[in-house]
Amino acid sequence: MKRSSSGKSFLPTLLGLLLLVAVGFGANALVAARSAHAREREPGAGAEVRALPVETMRLVPTDTIDVPRTFTGQITARQSTDLAFEGSGRISALLVDEGDTVEAGETIGSLDRAELEARREEVEARRIRLQAVLDELLEGPRKESIDAARSNVEAIQEELDLAKLQSDRREELAEKGTISAEQLDSTRALVKQLAARLAAARAQLAELENGTRDETIAAQRGALLELDASLHTIDVSLEKTILKAPFAGTITARYLDEGAVVSQQVPSAAVRLVEAGVLEAHVGVPVELAERIVSEDGRGRLQLRDQTIESTRTVALGTVAPGTRTVTLIFDLSQESATKASARPGDVITLHTVVEREEHGAWIPIGALTESARGLWSAFGVQAPASGSGPATAVRIELEVLTANESEAFVRGTFDGETTIVASGAGRIVTGQAIQPIDQGTR
Repeated sequence: MKRSSSGKSFLPTLLGLLLLVAVGFGANALVAARSAHAREREPGAGAEVRALPVETMRLVPTDTIDVPRTFTGQITARQSTDLAFEGSGRISALLVDEGDTVEAGETIGSLDRAELEARREEVEARRIRLQAVLDELLEGPRKESIDAARSNVEAIQEELDLAKLQSDRREELAEKGTISAEQLDSTRALVKQLAARLAAARAQLAELENGTRDETIAAQRGALLELDASLHTIDVSLEKTILKAPFAGTITARYLDEGAVVSQQVPSAAVRLVEAGVLEAHVGVPVELAERIVSEDGRGRLQLRDQTIESTRTVALGTVAPGTRTVTLIFDLSQESATKASARPGDVITLHTVVEREEHGAWIPIGALTESARGLWSAFGVQAPASGSGPATAVRIELEVLTANESEAFVRGTFDGETTIVASGAGRIVTGQAIQPIDQGTR
């Protein structure tokens, strides 16, 4: 049969309980002694042996014992972090102080945005200009521009026709020797010039009639995309000037003030935020116990200031602490019971659990023990009469107390499953005394 015990401090408790038992039964023993003395003085009293009625029980040996173990740990918030600005610049506002509570997404502080906003306006203006050019390219040439180009082609064509007539006439005159060769060359050169101008004018007209080339439109669109990317970069930088709470919690420290300059080259935290409501208990236990406690769904009792706190989940870290050779268990604490116990991050919490240990012995009542020599204890066994009739006799059994609680002690000694002992009142019995057993069963 397994019972829990408080093995670390059983000896002082055991001595105190035995003292109370001894005082209580001492008076009874004195009265019984005086009565026996009176009977001895009466005629015929020596001829009768009176047995002392005692409560007895039969011991039930066991090979295992449940030993209570206690481990201490610390309560921590599930999340806690030092918050810093992602951008660089001067802090223009810090809206929280130590002890303030914030909600998830609430603004904590901001950096000066003037320079970034000016850059954004500049890039936006450039984008508007390039967008206008793209719109014009997509719309194509105006009808007036096409008509003007067509008229230009016609005018140059007429000039070219006239120049050709003049060139033909001058060739005839040159053959007759009326004009010089130089004048003829000048006319021919004019014809070539006008032909070149006509070709250029026709090409321009064709371009206007065909519209803008796809390559030109694509290049303009690429320029616009570059500006859009620049605007997005500036918008991201503007967002980084705002420091927001990633989760609901309490500000436990404020490291910077308004006017301080922060830089990404040398990052510095502005505040420390500790999550509210969701608490964990970190408790170090021996390696051999960690797996069992986790597999039994966190078997054990967590206690804080005499109040029990429930856990909703238990996990074990996968590493062993080098200094203590323990494994840290993490208990997710029930929010209701943690609030009731006024639990806060940093509180010391206690884990009470039971460890099964191989140990041969038996449980006996505290009232069955008396102090013996050499640090041992003893109890009185019940020895049946040799003749089979008459009263039983009390015999001393030397015992070693291994552990004890408020009412029982786990002992080992020279007894077996057939051993019957006096269950209470051991302080009023001496070795060899005649006793009358009153059976209470087994233990």
